[in-house]
Amino acid sequence: MFKPLQQRAKLCVTIAGVAGLLAIATMSGGAGARDGVSPVVSSKIAVESRDGQVLATLTINNQGERAVYVPRVLTQEGEPEGRLFEVRDSSNGDPLDFVGMMVKRPPPTRKDFVAIKPHSKLTTTFDISNSYRFVNGRHAYQISVASSYLTDLNKLEQHTQIEPTSAMFAHVGQ
Repeated sequence: MFKPLQQRAKLCVTIAGVAGLLAIATMSGGAGARDGVSPVVSSKIAVESRDGQVLATLTINNQGERAVYVPRVLTQEGEPEGRLFEVRDSSNGDPLDFVGMMVKRPPPTRKDFVAIKPHSKLTTTFDISNSYRFVNGRHAYQISVASSYLTDLNKLEQHTQIEPTSAMFAHVGQ
C-alpha cells in the first residue's frame, strides 16, 4: 500500500525538479535570450584603450542554419563611417559627442550587405579614437551597439534586430 504512494511521490519530486531546471534554464537563457529562445544572431563588443587609442572590436555570431546578411559598414575596419556606436560617460550617463566622419548614403541595395555563413562569426575592429569627444583625463565609459541583419537579400525592408550589446572601458583622454 505504501510502495505505490512512495513511487508516486518520487515521480512528483522528479517532475518538479525537471520543471524547476527548465524554468531556470529558460530564465537564464544566455546573453540576448528573450522568451526562453536564444537568438540566431548575437553580437559582442570589446574595447581596448591604450596610448591614446580606442579600439572597439565587434563580433557578430550567426548560430543559425542559414546565412544572414549584415550591413557592410559593420565589416569595414578602421575609423567608422558614421555613428555606429553609442558611447556614454559612465559617471553621469551623458552621451559623448560624435565628431567622426558622416557618410551620406542612398537607400541600401543588395551590395550593401555581407553574408555571414551558418555557424560562423564576423569580427571587425574599429578605431574610434577620433570619432568621439573623449573627456580629458582618465574616465570610464560605456559603449553600446545595436544593429540588424537580413535573412533574405530580396527583402531589404525586413530587418531583424540583433540584441544590443555593450561594454565598459576606461580611457585617458588628452
